Amino acid sequence: MKLDLIRKCAVGALAAAISVSSFAGEYREEVLSIAKEFENSDPDAQYTARRNLEILVSAATAPEKSGGAAEITGDLLYALSQPESSREAKKYILRQLARVGTSKAVAPLAKLMMEEDALLAENARKAIESIKGNKAANALKKAYSKMDESGKKDIIRSLAHRGESSSIGFLGKELNSDSDVVASVAAWALGEIGGAKALNTLKAAYGSGLSKGVAGVVERSLLSHSSIDADTIADIFESGSSISTRRAALRELIGRKDDRALEVLEAGLESDDLDMRSIAIESGLASGVDDCQSLVLDRAIQMSGDDLAVLLAGLRNVRPETAETIGLQIFENGDEALQLNTLELLGEVGSVRSIGALLRTFDEGSRALKIKASLALAQLDSPALNDWLNDMLSSGVEKDVLLAQEVLAYRNVPGAKERLLEFVSHENADFSKGALKTLSVIADESDLDQLYSISRKSTGETERLIISLLKKLAPEFGSESLKSRVEAL
Repeated sequence: MKLDLIRKCAVGALAAAISVSSFAGEYREEVLSIAKEFENSDPDAQYTARRNLEILVSAATAPEKSGGAAEITGDLLYALSQPESSREAKKYILRQLARVGTSKAVAPLAKLMMEEDALLAENARKAIESIKGNKAANALKKAYSKMDESGKKDIIRSLAHRGESSSIGFLGKELNSDSDVVASVAAWALGEIGGAKALNTLKAAYGSGLSKGVAGVVERSLLSHSSIDADTIADIFESGSSISTRRAALRELIGRKDDRALEVLEAGLESDDLDMRSIAIESGLASGVDDCQSLVLDRAIQMSGDDLAVLLAGLRNVRPETAETIGLQIFENGDEALQLNTLELLGEVGSVRSIGALLRTFDEGSRALKIKASLALAQLDSPALNDWLNDMLSSGVEKDVLLAQEVLAYRNVPGAKERLLEFVSHENADFSKGALKTLSVIADESDLDQLYSISRKSTGETERLIISLLKKLAPEFGSESLKSRVEAL
């Protein structure tokens, strides 16, 4: 009898051992061992523990491991439930559950999410957020009503990151929350999830007495939907809660080249708000639509200085001849700030029609205008300017000759250096000085050799000026032969 009892006890113990062994996961001991490593506060030890845990989880969930995610999830949950596991260990276990956790983890994570430890509760929520399936989504929604405002925001963000259309109805109800903060986050979340159902939910809420702050988020979420209709965009432009959303609506409508674009654009151009007018000008010109561009350009003559500055920047989007015509008009009537911007434009789009204004400004303008004009003259893509300068050099009119010589310092005109070298020996001393001044900027080694030859035939002031120039330039730009000859002068 006693022997039978002993036998029965032994069998029972063995069965219990088998049961425990089968319940214990393949990775449980390793997980517990790594969890213990987190008790060491040394930074290197902490890093090693984190890496070991990550390596273990990665190995357990490798593609060739059938059911590996479920297996490691169970072992991670076991270590998480142990009182002796440190807070730091639990934090990183939760982060691994966010990587690989299965639906099996949802219930214990949901419980942890409601506990007082804010750090572990936050990591538990993030882990649930990452777990696929209705079970995880429902756990978040179930916890929602028990949360304070901050917790509700976090739950909504998690639902948004999950991106499930099944959450749209839940989030739509929160658009009417007593808390504008919660309602705004819900509006953002619907924009993140996207799709027709979310779009319709936002549209239904828009204009239904939402506060200004919430309405602004709804507007931005609506505009983020590629399938939003033109009427809704126009409504946002006409009654938007802020300049920024009205501006975004205008850009969107014009960018679509919708039939209502002209109507909305005209309203933008007539707005009392400078920012709105600026966006209308910029968007109309950048649209590439002739009617939109014309609507802006026809108002150019009536525009103020601020609007004209925006217009000038946008003229690069219209036909060059149109941009040049309006640019010249602005240049003739604008203040110096506008003229500076216009000179830059004329250098890019100008033709023979701009030459007179550029040369006049280079000759008579302020220092700032002269610098801009020189850059425009250098950039202007018009062979007519080269002919114009050559004609000025040949005119014999002192003012024209000197102006052309000076411009040649900024523009590469074929044959210009030869003309300047001829002027060096000219009987008009001012022509000679003007030529030498420009050559001091553009002369190369060959030009310096020719100047040396001219100096040997010159006398007086001309000889002195040439030698002075050679002594300045030859050491850096002259040939070895010229350097030695110049040193002997």
